[in-house]
Amino acid sequence: MSTRAPRTGPRSRGASGGAAHRVHIRPTASSHEHGSLKIVLADISWKVVTGFHLGPFMIRPHGVLIAVGFLAGARLMQRYSRPRGISDDTLWRILGWSLAGGLVGMRVAWDLGHWREMDSVLDTIAIWNGGMSLLGGLIGAVLVGWFVARREKLAVLPLLDMAAPGIALGIAIGRVSDLIIGDHLGKRTTLPWGFRYVGGVEPLAGMPPVGTVVHPVALYDLLLTAVLVVVLIRFLRSPRAAGSAIALFTLWYASGRIFSDFLRTDPRRLLGLTGSQLTAIAAVVAVALVLWWRSRTGADDQRSTTARYPRFRTKVGRHRSDPSLETAHRSSSSG
Repeated sequence: MSTRAPRTGPRSRGASGGAAHRVHIRPTASSHEHGSLKIVLADISWKVVTGFHLGPFMIRPHGVLIAVGFLAGARLMQRYSRPRGISDDTLWRILGWSLAGGLVGMRVAWDLGHWREMDSVLDTIAIWNGGMSLLGGLIGAVLVGWFVARREKLAVLPLLDMAAPGIALGIAIGRVSDLIIGDHLGKRTTLPWGFRYVGGVEPLAGMPPVGTVVHPVALYDLLLTAVLVVVLIRFLRSPRAAGSAIALFTLWYASGRIFSDFLRTDPRRLLGLTGSQLTAIAAVVAVALVLWWRSRTGADDQRSTTARYPRFRTKVGRHRSDPSLETAHRSSSSG
């Protein structure tokens, strides 16, 4: 997720002073004809909104929905942590530190990819001007969360398995905010689901000319992660080896980013690839190597403490602690 600051100059053509906007699906005649049949395409559009006033307060949809995504993902993780005997206090302590690590990771990764654009040291921390990297945030959150979980004497891989569906859910909700503010608009396209940019309220810098139809890359990412949420929930209903769910999340999401970034207009860093693509490729290779090593050493014989997750229709409060968690605690503290 890489955000940019809203334009500070005159608004682009088509800007509106209100916060209520409609979604339009408008048929557009294509220039291609087959015999007497003319192909008719359609595009979707709405006026983007980076912020609106609610009384004396300026509300930023992007920040609000990122917070909602974090809380929704944490709530989903609780569905799995409570039956395993992990207290809410312990979980929120881990998640709180992971959030801090994620925020730092988001900015550090963005700085590394845009250091040529910075004029002073202050620019490295100028988050008010925009600039966040989703993959950097995930890496920062996992590293800090790993350290805190070890301090709490919890087995880390099962904990990451519990977090995997919530991470996917949080990303999906965050992508809704990207659609609202018009972030991650990709290359031009003639596909029927292309997004026609029609301006908006304080649009972000670097937007395409009004009337341009582009790939709605944030929508692709939203669909990718929404399906992943369902897949992970179903995946975790059966006993799995520790680390399997987070490996599935990494392979699924990183592979999707490798392909979807070809549709973005982000700067190319190496071999014609974006920084996110290079990071995603490294993640896929790392997970593939770990899975290969585990298959050779028989490490997959150890089952995850997240196995046999409850179905959501079961009330969380009626679950008793899972004895397997105690084993995870003892093995973690002895290792």
